[in-house]
Amino acid sequence: MTPQERQWLETLLEVRAPWQVQGFKWSDGSRQLSVQVGTAAESAGPFWAPRKPAAGGLRLHWAHLPMAGRRCEVVLTMREGQPLPDAPWAGEPELPFSHALSRLVLDLMLDGATMSQLCRMLDLPLSDLWKYKFRLDHGSARPPQARDAQEARETARPVAAPMPVPPPVAARPIELAPAAPPRVADDDEAIPPEDAPVWLALLTGRQTIEVRALGLKLLLSKLTREAATHRDADLHRQAAQGLHRYFVRNQSLLAGEIAQLRTADAAARAALQASLSRAMAGEDDEVPDVSDPLWQALLSGDCDIEVRTLSLRLLLTKLRQQARGLQDDELRMLKLVELHRFFARHRAVLRHELEQLRRWPLN
Repeated sequence: MTPQERQWLETLLEVRAPWQVQGFKWSDGSRQLSVQVGTAAESAGPFWAPRKPAAGGLRLHWAHLPMAGRRCEVVLTMREGQPLPDAPWAGEPELPFSHALSRLVLDLMLDGATMSQLCRMLDLPLSDLWKYKFRLDHGSARPPQARDAQEARETARPVAAPMPVPPPVAARPIELAPAAPPRVADDDEAIPPEDAPVWLALLTGRQTIEVRALGLKLLLSKLTREAATHRDADLHRQAAQGLHRYFVRNQSLLAGEIAQLRTADAAARAALQASLSRAMAGEDDEVPDVSDPLWQALLSGDCDIEVRTLSLRLLLTKLRQQARGLQDDELRMLKLVELHRFFARHRAVLRHELEQLRRWPLN
């Protein structure tokens, strides 16, 4: 291996000191490039030649991102007690993929790619994909970027600079605790009920209104920002209830915003009723988008529907058991994608279940 070849491979793989590329091998039969990485203290002989590893040493193998139209394999030689490198070309000892390839596989799964599609797109053995997915399902493997992001959130929590607020608003802090019962409003001033879907839509950004009150602008900005950081249906529901209480306490100051909410709520209910009518008539088999909160509610058990199809009952039981042991948001989202894909594939026989899902926000 020439110095230029070593530099080329180290640049492509992002190999940094103290690690270095010690050799590579092309395999025309399997169309695979094998690259050996180690430290300068390790033997730099041809790594495919038969020889015994150093006493207590390790030789780890990971499939990496394709290079030059070929599959790529990274072979790492380590001394006893040497820590694993935190690099995209490395991985975990029990996993078949490097961190970079694991990230790509998970992203494609979140986009709805099936196992057979992944095998064809990435030219990977089905056995390695099943091994990786099995560890994802049981929470024993996490993508490195998601893991680092979670550690960063836990170890570093910067304090945002306070936003300047005019004195009249600053003297009246926003409270989400329930206050005294409000006055009875006329029908023209009625606020949509607490369980109306428009509150959750306003919280998640699916419904927008023109906001003139500065206090409401601050509250909406805070609640929508918090709602975007998690997918917990219970927390979304609690925040929506707090938003409704704020409108009730400040009803006299929010007449314009309330009128917009009434219009949006009436339109949403009419559209939902029309959709239900089409579904009951067999004219609409559309499956709600995977981003709809109802899938999280169905996975967590908050959305309790009558399941008549045995295969769906078995799948729900399996996914709920797996989701309870997962701490990473992306891995829970992977369960939602799998559940949504099942409904999309079998919607012709799941009309009874789909009808209940479409009606769920009104329950």
